[in-house]
Parts: sequence; structure tokens; C-alpha cells
Amino acid sequence: MVLFGYVTFYKDELKIKDYNKFKAYYCGLCKELGKRFNQLVRLGLSYDFTFLALLLDSVDDIQTEFSQEGCFKHIGKKRVTVKKNPHVQYAADMSVVFMYFKLLDDIHDDFSLKSAVAIVPYWFAVRKVKRKYPKIVETVRSNLKTLSALENKNCASVDEVAHTFAGIMEVLFDKDDENLKRLGYNIGRFIYIADAANDFESDVKKNKYNPFKYAYPDKNVDEIKLTAGQSMLFTLAMAGQNYESLNIIKNKDLLDNIIYLGLRHRMDMILCTKACEKRGKTDGKSV
Repeated sequence: MVLFGYVTFYKDELKIKDYNKFKAYYCGLCKELGKRFNQLVRLGLSYDFTFLALLLDSVDDIQTEFSQEGCFKHIGKKRVTVKKNPHVQYAADMSVVFMYFKLLDDIHDDFSLKSAVAIVPYWFAVRKVKRKYPKIVETVRSNLKTLSALENKNCASVDEVAHTFAGIMEVLFDKDDENLKRLGYNIGRFIYIADAANDFESDVKKNKYNPFKYAYPDKNVDEIKLTAGQSMLFTLAMAGQNYESLNIIKNKDLLDNIIYLGLRHRMDMILCTKACEKRGKTDGKSV
């Protein structure tokens, strides 16, 4: 199952005010997870769902409310937090749905005891979300089931498995705006391909499924990364077109940084070979 953490900012080119703003959404999402469900689901907090909350709020003309609140991780310090925001609340709900099915998939695939224990608080949380968003929950469940079936039969089509995962992100971003929906799709496609490229060597060693292993059995690691890079570049170009078609009302500088620099930086770090790393080219510049 694909992991998250690929959609974030490029800090070297980010203004301090925008960095603090992103952290405010991040903290707001963390607070909402604890408030709406339970404290344990806060462990599933991710930048990717922070981006979802940020993006949806940025195309809405409602006023974003900020407040200074305490943090259990930083005792004695108050953090600027986005408060009472419907898009942050929605992102918290979607985060719980995705993490629940991810853990369920881990249990089925690897018989993970750790995942079996971790899923308990999510089981109660996802029941609550399902009552509010039954169609979304069912679509996520169905697509992840299809994805798991493709992976179990060692599907040799990178496009097919990436398309299935992208369909999950598409439904999460769908707010009656076709460009938002398509942006979600391309973000999801990028995440899946990036994760597969990032884990390629590890998956081969552990004899785990990886679409590149079956699609290109005769290619070496550098060739796989070149192929993955071409696919990711195309996907980011499509995501950029979707993003440019949106009516961004606020947070544009921060979103520009994520879409045009953050995602590319993440890609560059994945594609950077060991030789590149030895030369010290892990500072965010294109390889």
C-alpha cells in the first residue's frame, strides 16, 4: 500500500509567513482529528491531507479564523492554529477514511500485528465518517480493493495501478469543480508513481510488489528512475494545468510553492541516485 508524505512545500523558497500559515493548517488538522474522533488517530496526521485542507479553503471565500492554542507535543507553548474551518474538518474526515483502509490493507497483505492494533481507533472513527459521506467511503473502499487485487496479481502496468489509486484522490478532491477533481487525480497519480519509484530497490530486495519490477524486468535502477521521472514530469505538468484553472482566492504564494517547487523537489530527491547523493546533491536542486 502506498504511503503518504509526498505533497509538501519547498522550504528553501518559502516565505516565513507562508511556512507559519502551512503549520497553522497542519496544527488545525491535528486538533480536528483529536476533537472529532480520538487522540490516537492524530498519529495519522500527514502533509498530504494538510494540503487538501489548505487547497479547499483557498478556493473558498470564507474568512479563515486563526487562534493561539496549546499543543500536547509542545507543552507550554502555544501554536497558531486554523480554527472551526469546514475544509480542515473535511480533511480530518478523509484522513481517517484513508488511514483506516490503509491499515486494513496492511493487515490483509502482511498480517501486521502493529496495523491490527493501530486500526482499532480508526474503526470507530470511520463509522462516524461513513454516516456523513457514505458514497466517498464506499468509493475509497472499492478502489483500494481493486488496487489490492491488481497488486496481488503482480500487475505489470504502472498506468493501471496508478490510475486506480488516483481515482481515490479524485473523489476526495471532488467539490463540484472539475479542475479540483482532475488536480486530485493527478496528485494521486504522482503520489503512487513517486512511492513506487522511491521503494523500488527495497521492494526488489524484500520480494514485494512494485509495478516497475514487473513492467520493466530487464531495466536497472537508473533506467527505472528515468522512466519514473518521465511519468512524474508529465503528471506534474497536467497537475499544473489543473491548478492554473482554479480560482485561488487566498494562500496563492504558498500553493504555488507546493505545486511548482515542493512536488518537483520531492521528485528530484526520489530520482537522485546514490552517486548523486555522494556528490551532495540533496539540497532541493534538480538532478
